[in-house]
Amino acid sequence: MTTHEASTWLDEAASLAPVLLATRAIISHMPAPTNERQALERERHELPAHVANYQRELDATPQENRERRERLAGQIRRAKRRMAEVHARLTGAGG
Repeated sequence: MTTHEASTWLDEAASLAPVLLATRAIISHMPAPTNERQALERERHELPAHVANYQRELDATPQENRERRERLAGQIRRAKRRMAEVHARLTGAGG
C-alpha cells in the first residue's frame, strides 16, 4: 500500500467513524429479541384490537363503497384466521 493509498484509507475510515458509533448506539438500545412463544402471545393480545378496528371501519363505511367494505371484510377474516392459528400454536406448545 502506498502512502497515498494509506492516507486515503485513513480519511475514509475517519469519515465513517461517526456513522459506526451512531449505529452502535442505536443497536445497544434495541430491546432483546423475543422468542417465538413471546411473539405469539403478543400477537394473541394485539389481534382482537385489530379485528375491532377493522370492524369499526367497516361499520362506518357506506354500503356504496363496496371495494373498501370487501377489503375490510377480508382483513377481518384474515385476522380471525390468524387468531385461530396463534391459539392453536400456543395450545400445541403447551400453553
